Amino acid sequence: MNQSHILTLDTIMKNLIIILACMLMPCTIQAQAFEYPEYEGNNEEIIAVKYQGNRPTITDFVDAYLNHAKEKEFYGKVYREWLNYKQKKPLSKHASIILDTKNGYMHYEIIRPEENDTMVMEMCYWNCADGKHKLICANTVWILDGDYGWNEDIGPWFYLYDNATKVMRTIFAEDIGALYDSDGLSVFFLPRKGKNIKVSAAGGGDRWDEELEWDGYQFIKAGPRIDE
Repeated sequence: MNQSHILTLDTIMKNLIIILACMLMPCTIQAQAFEYPEYEGNNEEIIAVKYQGNRPTITDFVDAYLNHAKEKEFYGKVYREWLNYKQKKPLSKHASIILDTKNGYMHYEIIRPEENDTMVMEMCYWNCADGKHKLICANTVWILDGDYGWNEDIGPWFYLYDNATKVMRTIFAEDIGALYDSDGLSVFFLPRKGKNIKVSAAGGGDRWDEELEWDGYQFIKAGPRIDE
């Protein structure tokens, strides 16, 4: 066999190996584009987010939200506490704030012995898989006489932030899989670590815990809650 034949066979074998390798590689499936809804009318809140640097942090989202919601009695108190915290001034008695910039989480809590209750306000955000949006959540939990209570300030409230316009707009829980139906009260707890929302639900005399799992665009019901 002459040299030219050897080179030809060698080339053929290399081409076959390349073809077989390509056939064995896992196929990449293009996910269907997820479209967030747009609302019209007075139900939509539009909040501008101001920040410095390349991208907003949880501090910027808290600034924007509390400045927007400060006319409500409870959020007005949280707003004043937040300003004191940022200025390194003392908080009210029995009040505390946790700001975790790395994990994108803020937690405000005040114990009110005279009311025999505790109010919690927390915020966090998720980066959406489209690279264009962030989902923001502001949540409030009211613990009254050792059990969960409800009033008009109780969340959660969701907002979709557009990286291009620097604006967060109302998005309803049912449009992102975060509406939890039960016969009684459902209380949400936002993640400081991880991505899932914990839900404590009650109905028919029973109480149970579950999780809403974040899939990059919305939430799906993930089953029994696992406490860390």
